[in-house]
Amino acid sequence: MKPLEAIVDDIGDVLAEQDPRESEFGEIAERLRGDLLRLVVIANAAGDGDGDAEVCRHLQRAHTLRSEALPDGSRQALGHLRRMAGVVNDLFERLAETNIVKEVG
Repeated sequence: MKPLEAIVDDIGDVLAEQDPRESEFGEIAERLRGDLLRLVVIANAAGDGDGDAEVCRHLQRAHTLRSEALPDGSRQALGHLRRMAGVVNDLFERLAETNIVKEVG
């Protein structure tokens, strides 16, 4: 199983100052989809998917983004990656705030 620190690295690969190379977009998209799935499973196992309104909102966004294909065109694809990384980040942070996952520093 992928360590939680690796999820933070995936977020940084997209949201850092320097954009990832277009040749990496597909690989990064798959990693982010996996990160979203892992966090969704964690949230649902903890019961937060049913009770915490903020977690529920993030889970809905995660489901929508995971089901969307990576768009054609580099600008659209990068925008999609940024939205996915943002949801991963927001969900991860909320799960840390609610003590479901340990905050990674």
